[in-house]
Amino acid sequence: MIVQTVEISFLIFDSYSLKDKRSVVKSILKKLHHRYNVSTAELGSLDVLNEAVIGLATIGNSQKICEQVLRQCIQEIEDNYPVEIHTVDWDRY
Repeated sequence: MIVQTVEISFLIFDSYSLKDKRSVVKSILKKLHHRYNVSTAELGSLDVLNEAVIGLATIGNSQKICEQVLRQCIQEIEDNYPVEIHTVDWDRY
């Protein structure tokens, strides 16, 4: 069994309040969870208006498949949200 995790840090454009930030982050987390069946959580920068850190995790039989799912999640974030990803930290258990 492979557990693959990724921690993604990104800047949120046009976020002028915590309410704006939470709207974007919650939308990302909910869509990724439902579309790709990954575990999601907001991990850091909770009180920073235009920065977020989220974590994604998936479990599978193959590292290649787990990594592919998480790469699709990252691509989904880049393509559909007003954010700029600046760090992606991978880990496997």
